[in-house]
Amino acid sequence: MNPPPPYSHRVTWAVFIALLAFAIVFVVSTVSQLPPMVASHFDAAGQANAFMSRGGYTRFVLCLALGLPLVVVVILTAVYSRATDLKLPNRDYWLAPQRIDRTRAFLVAHGVWFGSLLVVLACFVHWLELAANRAQPPHLSNSMFAAVMMAFLLATAAWIAALMVAFRRPVGE
Repeated sequence: MNPPPPYSHRVTWAVFIALLAFAIVFVVSTVSQLPPMVASHFDAAGQANAFMSRGGYTRFVLCLALGLPLVVVVILTAVYSRATDLKLPNRDYWLAPQRIDRTRAFLVAHGVWFGSLLVVLACFVHWLELAANRAQPPHLSNSMFAAVMMAFLLATAAWIAALMVAFRRPVGE
């Protein structure tokens, strides 16, 4: 199984950009539902134990939903697009001159998918914050938070597994 050629990753980038746009619209259109002082941190029982202004929370969640994924994607793109010596399964095969461009393109696209996963996680955390701040007193649903985190961890495990599968050495080569 060869990593796909670079031109096939347009969808990957389009999904990432669409998710970033969605995150902006989602956060900006929903922060007005929050109180002036937002319960922003919760203890193990789901009780609010830290607060911030709505404006501060808005900046924070936009940094989390946009800034973090963008930084991750920029760093991974910069590293992978020029990499010549990577620790990969079957590295001699995948870094051979006839395959290195496809390998780099696959790794960049794979990093972009992880950036997309981070955007989705941040949007779900914001959604949980909205729900928590609707309750009086504010209360975070630990079961919902655990479900979101479990889904993120499972998606991350699938992302890692896809990377390992992609870099198996093809049978007969």
